[in-house]
Amino acid sequence: MLPSGGACWEQCPAELGVSGLIYLAYETLRRSTRPMAWLLDKGQQLARDERNPLRDTIGMRALATAWELPARALKDYPKQAYQVWEDLDDADVVVDAEVVHSLPFADLLRFNREDGTKKPKVLIAAALSGHHATLLEDTIRGFTRDFDTYITDWKDAKQVPLAAGEFDFDGYVEHLMTFLEVLGPDTHVVATCQAAPPAMVAAAVLEARKAKHKPATLTLMGGPIDTRVSPNVLTKLTEKVPFKLFKTLNIHTVPPGYPGSGRRVYPGFYQLSGFIALNPKPHIRQYGQFPKNSIKGDEVALQKFRDFYDEYFAVLDMAEGFYLDTLKKVFFEHHIPKGIMEHRGKLVDFASVKDLPLLTVEGENDNFCPPGQTEAAHDVFSGIPASKRKNYIQPGVGHYGVFSGSKFQSSIYPVIRDFIHEAVGIEAKEEIPVTQ
Repeated sequence: MLPSGGACWEQCPAELGVSGLIYLAYETLRRSTRPMAWLLDKGQQLARDERNPLRDTIGMRALATAWELPARALKDYPKQAYQVWEDLDDADVVVDAEVVHSLPFADLLRFNREDGTKKPKVLIAAALSGHHATLLEDTIRGFTRDFDTYITDWKDAKQVPLAAGEFDFDGYVEHLMTFLEVLGPDTHVVATCQAAPPAMVAAAVLEARKAKHKPATLTLMGGPIDTRVSPNVLTKLTEKVPFKLFKTLNIHTVPPGYPGSGRRVYPGFYQLSGFIALNPKPHIRQYGQFPKNSIKGDEVALQKFRDFYDEYFAVLDMAEGFYLDTLKKVFFEHHIPKGIMEHRGKLVDFASVKDLPLLTVEGENDNFCPPGQTEAAHDVFSGIPASKRKNYIQPGVGHYGVFSGSKFQSSIYPVIRDFIHEAVGIEAKEEIPVTQ
């Protein structure tokens, strides 16, 4: 959402250029539709209000549907609050977030349910690929059962002032290394999706420095380590579209009205469009089912739809340097599998890592990072003995199913938990029931 007391839109500085004008045009259109979005939302609320005597009639449900769908198309989707909870007998215990350390582009958050026991520390390296780290709240919920859990909470680049400097791939790596230093030795790193490549670099750099705070174990979940393996739509796109065109078309300047005004970014609304374009069928199916559920009055299904898309449509802008670096090093030039990855101008020696237990997790139906792309990390970390390496493929899940959902809780999380516990000498525990 636009911060209160926004800028004077008529005073658009000339230095914004074409890219700034595109972002500015988007913001102007968004702001101009706020009154209509408000009216439509109020209309659907009145139609669904329990005090409305006609609430359960087919006509009123149809009217509510006709108002709610366009209201959702026009509304703002701010970052959602973390809702992490644990089962305790018959009650749900909320696990609150605590800011442990703050850096210009990310906060280190802690989620810990105090139960009188000392638990291993886990740092979840969240992907910085358009969505907020709140998308991983189900992942966090899994780990808080057995671990002292931390996560990298990345900030929206348009909210970061220019005075904070630039942020690139190396900057992401250094944020991770700083957080590991804050947490100290014996911290286990679990990297999700796009976070996998920089997490690998951080582990190798800390190994080269003989740092005491290097990761105790490394788990990579659905990450694009070698996108040449099991080529998908993204791979084909990088083969046909020149890298320079991505910079020309996708980098835009944050307009006035935000703390990061003037910063060059890859806008979140661009990334969201890309997500949907890559796999539109599930969204078409969900939006097609919404009117049917609304007419039937299936409030459970409707709320599940709202909760999912309130999170899914809440996106953030990525700094230009990080977006272009990641695109070039990971998807276009494959720096890690080719052995040419550098950190601050120095070649990263992955083969020098000898004693780091490594687990890779993949989803059988993952369209974004098909099986094999994450497993490629084992060839990169060639110095790690086979006894300390494991790859796990979860049948029947797509990309997001690797990090959340019933199969993550019942099948994937126990694999990661036991992998870490084995590394620290904790005996495997009995499986626990999964609640939805």
